[in-house]
Amino acid sequence: MLVLASAASAEARESEPGPVLTESEAVAHALRRAPLRDTVEGDVTAEQGRGRAAGAYPNPQLAFTREQTFGASGSREDYLSLAQTLDLGARRALQGEAGEARARAARREGDAAGLSVAAEARLRFHEVLYRQARVRTLEGWGERIEQALTFVTRREQRGDAATYDRRRVERERAVATGRLETEQAALERARARLQALLGADVPAPGVTGTLLPDTDPAELPALRASSGSRPELLALDLRIEAATLEHRAASRWWAPDLLLEGGWKGVDLGGQGRTDGFLLGASLSLPLWDRSSGLAHLAAGEARAARGRRALLESELDGELAGARAEAVRLRRAAAEFHERTTEVSSELVRIASAGYAGGELGLLELLDAYRGATDDFLTALDMAHAARRARIELDRLTGVGLP
Repeated sequence: MLVLASAASAEARESEPGPVLTESEAVAHALRRAPLRDTVEGDVTAEQGRGRAAGAYPNPQLAFTREQTFGASGSREDYLSLAQTLDLGARRALQGEAGEARARAARREGDAAGLSVAAEARLRFHEVLYRQARVRTLEGWGERIEQALTFVTRREQRGDAATYDRRRVERERAVATGRLETEQAALERARARLQALLGADVPAPGVTGTLLPDTDPAELPALRASSGSRPELLALDLRIEAATLEHRAASRWWAPDLLLEGGWKGVDLGGQGRTDGFLLGASLSLPLWDRSSGLAHLAAGEARAARGRRALLESELDGELAGARAEAVRLRRAAAEFHERTTEVSSELVRIASAGYAGGELGLLELLDAYRGATDDFLTALDMAHAARRARIELDRLTGVGLP
């Protein structure tokens, strides 16, 4: 009887000796990498810095002036004053708010990058899981062929089997070995790709988990509600907000800056003594020309472009969502039905062929065909389960699911 490990089934839970990772652990490792954190935090910090720079008030000005005349009636006047410019149009405050909105947008864009990394980590994780299961299945096939070869060799030695039978089994073993070597090479590459995403501090991982999704995804209205809160859309909303604030600031070109000045004045009258007093002053810049028209056009263009990108992205997501859900549901159900239909039948055919060959009722080709057919059924079930999982991950990516 051909007995394959449960990992070979479409519902397999696969694990390797030594340290193993679950899907959630793999995603967490990928998101915890220092370069990814540095990229996100660096972008946020840079936007915060730009906002603070744009919203910062100029420093007050401290000035000392001496005016002196010479001669018999000469005098000396000293002035010590402090001046501060005030933004009557609150342009700097609006520019500071725009900077904070851009910083929040950078944070959302970092979340979007995290979603992409999480989706890629899940894809690579399940690629390893899939390859592990295929290797186990092919190893089981090879073990059954080895058992058949031992049995046929003994029969040949007793004169109950022809040399052709042994050579035919040896040929089947060569085919199984070649397929196993190919699959092991693919497994090694899949592990290396997963490790590259997780970071060098994570050893070459074995994985454990379920290849076939357990349930169908949520209904389409719920998925559409989830996709509306995708980080990319929220980031574009914040970019629109920032550009709108900057446009408001630029539109207040007519509001002048007010310069207030106050201080001390001292006059030395020579022989007539000295007198002290104060000085006060105020001045306004005259906004005769719109010097902010370029900034207003820039902000308006940025807002328009961001609205366009948001509308395009939202339309694309809405269009893809229905198809992605239909694909995920159909593939999952097809994989589950195929596994249910073929597992018992394949095992039964192997039992019948094994018993028939041992009793002389069936020939060697029927036995090898049963072995190969059962293996192909398990591999097909794995292919379908893997396709269903990939479709589910793509659906989760569209709806913004994936961050722990």
